[in-house]
Amino acid sequence: MPILTATNIKKSFGGAVALSDGNLHCDSGKITGLLGSNGSGKSTVSKIICGVYTKDAGSVVYKGKEVTFKNPQEGRNNGISMVFQNLSLLNDMTIWQNIFMGREEKKRLFLDDKKSIKMAQEIMDNLMPGLDVKRKVSSLNPGEKQITEIAKALSCKPEVLFLDEPTAALEQKEVQQLFKYMRQLAKEGVAMIFTSHRTHEVMEICDEVIVFRNGENVGEIDFSKEGRDVDRVLEMILGGKSIKRERKEYKKFDSKPVMEVQSLSYGRILNEVTFNLRKGEVLGIGGLSGQGQTELMLALAGNYPETTGSIKVKNKSINTHKPVQGIREGVLLVPGDRLKEGLFADKSIYFNMIYAKLGLKKQPVFTPKKKYRQEAEKVCDELSVRMRDIDQEINGLSGGNQQKVVVGKWLPLDLNVMLLADPAKGVDIGAKNDLYAYIMDMVEKENLSVILYASDNEELVDYCDRVLVMYEGAIVAELEGEEITEDNITAHSMHIE
Repeated sequence: MPILTATNIKKSFGGAVALSDGNLHCDSGKITGLLGSNGSGKSTVSKIICGVYTKDAGSVVYKGKEVTFKNPQEGRNNGISMVFQNLSLLNDMTIWQNIFMGREEKKRLFLDDKKSIKMAQEIMDNLMPGLDVKRKVSSLNPGEKQITEIAKALSCKPEVLFLDEPTAALEQKEVQQLFKYMRQLAKEGVAMIFTSHRTHEVMEICDEVIVFRNGENVGEIDFSKEGRDVDRVLEMILGGKSIKRERKEYKKFDSKPVMEVQSLSYGRILNEVTFNLRKGEVLGIGGLSGQGQTELMLALAGNYPETTGSIKVKNKSINTHKPVQGIREGVLLVPGDRLKEGLFADKSIYFNMIYAKLGLKKQPVFTPKKKYRQEAEKVCDELSVRMRDIDQEINGLSGGNQQKVVVGKWLPLDLNVMLLADPAKGVDIGAKNDLYAYIMDMVEKENLSVILYASDNEELVDYCDRVLVMYEGAIVAELEGEEITEDNITAHSMHIE
């Protein structure tokens, strides 16, 4: 008998149906993969079970009793915990304080910080050995923050653990450490629901999968009985559609660069970075996460006043300290953290699509709302954004559709260089394909130049004409054409000559 069963769950947000018939179950000691495209309903059903959302209809039975949790804390108190895709950490507090916030250990009337620190370190040593829980969260890299979020969920000693995209910010060795601990938890009887867009991870760690599409459960596969058939899983996710991976055709470029970067440095993070970008080229930035790639993309967009060095676009020097000048010269950033750096989450799609234009020099006296609405609707249609209409709030969209808006807001502007900072992070395979297909079509038809940082080497292999590998803030290798392979990128990422 399953420890948890959700049956016929329904949920709508402002008229948009998120779940029409959500069904989910999990067993103690098993790892269940919960899969589906962005907007399929998998995150919604998870949050309803954990107490983030209230359901409109249906039932949740936990340990033989029907339950409805009013909030996540009530869920955690009853043994159901969730690792959220959007981190819930406080930067000014230490790791251990975040882990036990609101549930601090006590010695009679006083807080027992020493015991809390010890318990937090024991959890952390299973996930990321060597990470000191006395460090402030603000000093952590994305992978360390993700591990802290996982440790926070585990500190409740849950009987049911939901993990929503827990590996998106992790390196391979960190993923394997997490998987090792997940297997240990399964042996101890913990039921886990694991959501990931990295299909190979699901095939490696899960005992079974449940697939959602368009707000309902469309199939289940028990790997022990039916085998691990990745093509069958993808077919269920995509509804019979196929994702084609075509071999990259490498082009010859005019030697004249559209962008020239010379000795770009930023504190200890970027060290004398120099390269050129050619017209119509897709230039990849690779390497292990935390080696300066994200900071390089932000520096190119003018986000760091302390940056030294020079950037030229079409032979014109631009101020590396002012994002607005880069935008005016057509250097446009699609950031990796869409909610923190790319969107106004409580505003409409329409607002998010037009606000970038409002900072341009040449603005009409009166904003041409009708024209801007038509442009926004056209872009959303071309990117297949699933929405009620362009007045819908960004918060009401799935992660993949939010990311499409981050890209789409730049498309009506004059583009010289598009900076893509891990644009497919946390995006399902269908939305990822839509995004890259549209961008590569612009590269082909409009000779757009692109700088792409991707934490997934497969994306660099599939789309880039040249790849620069970074290590400790510097470029340590340049791969071109047939040299661009996952093995080569990995070797240079570890600075293996």
